[in-house]
Order: sequence, then structure tokens, then C-alpha cells
Amino acid sequence: MSKEKELTHEDVQKIVSSYMNEEHVALVEKAYHFAEVAHHDQRRKSGEPYIIHPIQVAGILANLHMDPETVCAGYLHDIGNCVNRVDHAQSGALLAYNILKDMGMDINDRTEIMSAIGNHDEATGTAVSDIS
Repeated sequence: MSKEKELTHEDVQKIVSSYMNEEHVALVEKAYHFAEVAHHDQRRKSGEPYIIHPIQVAGILANLHMDPETVCAGYLHDIGNCVNRVDHAQSGALLAYNILKDMGMDINDRTEIMSAIGNHDEATGTAVSDIS
């Protein structure tokens, strides 16, 4: 991690609450909870809890005042790691699509997020939209 302050989920919530309406803040909160469950007990090679990484990504996006769908994608982008590290982007895209559908997100928004997550793999991925 960088020498900058490590953000908490509460920090991200405070940031999004400053520019999003209550409905959008609630959507971001749901995405965090899904990520938290998916990464429960997962650890990075460094030993730190894995959820720290998605929180930092969501925090960067929130600090840029990105829309709620993009902040949700930040939280959910690595949920495929709970299935397998190999092809985690594709697994994560499928998981995210269904999670976002259950959250009631519009089909166009969840499809864009699914595409961004499915194409974020470090070795083979490429940006397919502003979200990715």
C-alpha cells in the first residue's frame, strides 16, 4: 500500500454521502456488504484482509465523485477471487451481474459493470468502458 491513509468503508460512505442521494448511498452500501461476504476470511499474500483492496478501489472512485454504479464496481471487481484466482475476472463478472440484478440495478448499468469486471484481468484485460 502507499503511504497515504488507508481508507475504511466508513470513510467511503462519508465521501459518497457528500454527493450522492440516499438511494445511491444505499446501493453502494449493499455492494460493500456483498464484497465483504465474498472476501470473508480471505487474506492477501501480505497477510492483510483482502477486503482492504476493494475498499481502497471504491474509495479512489468515490474521491473522484464517480457515479454509484462505478463505486459499486470498485467494491465488487475482485469477488471472483472467492471462487478461484484463475479467471477471477470472468467468475466475478457473472457473480456481480446476479448480485446487481438482485439489488434491483438497471440492466444496462449491471451489464456495463459486468463487462468492466470481466475485462479487468491484469494479464489479458482491457478497458471496455469508463467504468473499467
